Amino acid sequence: MILASMSGQGPPGAYTGFLDPLRRKARRYGLRGKWMVLADSGFDAITVRPGDLIPPIRRGGVMKLPERIERMELVSAAKLDGYFRQRWKVETVNSVIKRKFGDEIRSRNLFRRYCEPIVKGLI
Repeated sequence: MILASMSGQGPPGAYTGFLDPLRRKARRYGLRGKWMVLADSGFDAITVRPGDLIPPIRRGGVMKLPERIERMELVSAAKLDGYFRQRWKVETVNSVIKRKFGDEIRSRNLFRRYCEPIVKGLI
């Protein structure tokens, strides 16, 4: 089930600006503190919370901060337990939407540009 979605413009890059708005949108569907965020390392930023399963980016090949090392160990444990494997469902949804409808937005109106990917996701 897609709980929240956002779209952006431009080339792919860091998705750090999307993390908090996605949390706010998905909050109405779950109890506070009863769910976790599963995301790839593109969401690694200062806004990551301790319980989030977001692998930290290795800067220079070394993990120095204890919080980042702890999060890396948490992600490794989640991979062993099978929680992190649930991400394939998200990647499948993205792949199907792009394959079925294309990866471009055809609308010219700003509001419709926002709504078009959401409608595609619902379909």
